[in-house]
Amino acid sequence: IMKEPKEKHRSFGSVIRIIVLIVALGVFCYAGWQLYLIYHGYAAAGSEYDNLKNEFTTPNSGADTSSDEASDSSPDGSAAASSEGGDSSSADETVSWPAIEDAEPPVDVDWNDLKSINPDIVGWLYIDAEDNISYPICKGTDNSYYLHHTFRKEALFAGSIFMDYNNSGEFTDPNTVIYGHNMKNGSMFGMLKFIKGQKKYDSDPYFWILTPKGNYRYHIYAAFDTAVDSDTYTLFSANGPEFLAWEQKMQGKSEVANSVPLTADDKTVTLSTCTSDSSTRCVILGKCVSTAKPVKS
Repeated sequence: IMKEPKEKHRSFGSVIRIIVLIVALGVFCYAGWQLYLIYHGYAAAGSEYDNLKNEFTTPNSGADTSSDEASDSSPDGSAAASSEGGDSSSADETVSWPAIEDAEPPVDVDWNDLKSINPDIVGWLYIDAEDNISYPICKGTDNSYYLHHTFRKEALFAGSIFMDYNNSGEFTDPNTVIYGHNMKNGSMFGMLKFIKGQKKYDSDPYFWILTPKGNYRYHIYAAFDTAVDSDTYTLFSANGPEFLAWEQKMQGKSEVANSVPLTADDKTVTLSTCTSDSSTRCVILGKCVSTAKPVKS
């Protein structure tokens, strides 16, 4: 008579142990599946983007990206940008760059092939100091689709480099925002954070936006980490004093020292990627310094 409660207790304990074991096994399987998806995503992204430059771009034989032949004038026609505060130059040294009218993009893009694959492609991004960042730029009808779809519109965790859907696809807005994943293997915007280093910035503070209508060179004037909901992502309806004040505020936050001159008529592109902190983003801002500026149709 006295043994029955013990047997019931043992039976109940066995059930609990089985449930715990099943839950632990489920967690283990889920974690393993997530690791597989991450690995598969990186492998698929590598397969998708590794030969991208070779497939859709060719080196521009007229381009000269060597700083050895830099002229004494800056890309903005002003004094050369100061490198004070950097880890590769003293406060008294300056870095000189080729005049903007002499600049040529490092690559030419096959727009016919790209547009036949996806008409949502609005440009091509090429960063001089991190030339593995060379990708087509997509623009969707929201900021979700290309977060996890390739430029071929195929589902993939790595997604695409894409423009904020509220921006003009012609890069004519005062501030155009472009997003990309911070991939741990260095692809997409995985290398963007290194431009926040003064030495890397001084090596070549430019990036390019190539489009079917023209090629535009941008001089980086700010690089820093910011809150995901900060005013860095402000989109302006028109240029003017308010926009210039915003530019100057962004330059004041920069982790790289520079003296890039700013004006109320500038066209800025903001490159944005995530960091290890989900509430923080890494941003790189550049102003268009091409002789020919983006113009609305």
